[in-house]
Amino acid sequence: MEKDISLEQIYSLYMKDLYQYIFSLCKNKSLAEDIVQETFYRAYFYIDSYQEEKIKPWLFKVANHTFIDVIRKEKRITYYEDLDHLIERQVKSAEQEYLLKDRLDHWFKALASLSVSKRNVVLLRDYYRFSYQEIADIFDISIAKVKVSIYRGRKEVEKKMAEEYEYKGDEELGL
Repeated sequence: MEKDISLEQIYSLYMKDLYQYIFSLCKNKSLAEDIVQETFYRAYFYIDSYQEEKIKPWLFKVANHTFIDVIRKEKRITYYEDLDHLIERQVKSAEQEYLLKDRLDHWFKALASLSVSKRNVVLLRDYYRFSYQEIADIFDISIAKVKVSIYRGRKEVEKKMAEEYEYKGDEELGL
């Protein structure tokens, strides 16, 4: 692992991000908690598959596979419930903070309408800021496929937001 980092340190560093990622996929708090717990359990046992890559993308890859396994087993996905954990950014005014959270709320709702594969790549790129290469590694796909999926997913999100929320763009908020 990266300079002999322990699983406890990995947990404290990435548990919140993993939970938010999984929650944004399944929209169920208890299921997200279970999947995160299972992810760290699997990370402990599959640490041998770790090949000196960055910890965070590897952990997200384990989380994604865990999510897929659980969903296949339970054959259910519940959709968007709440997002009181939206984002921890500093903004200049209460009005800007409200507008940012409202815009992000609409973005997550539009994102929920995408297929799971498109939702995954757009979420990892635009919300978690993973590189194209890291996303390709997580899903074992080519960078070209990642770029195409992100492009198509973003277009679908923009279209959905334009239709349902009279979306004009995020230039004034700096998103």
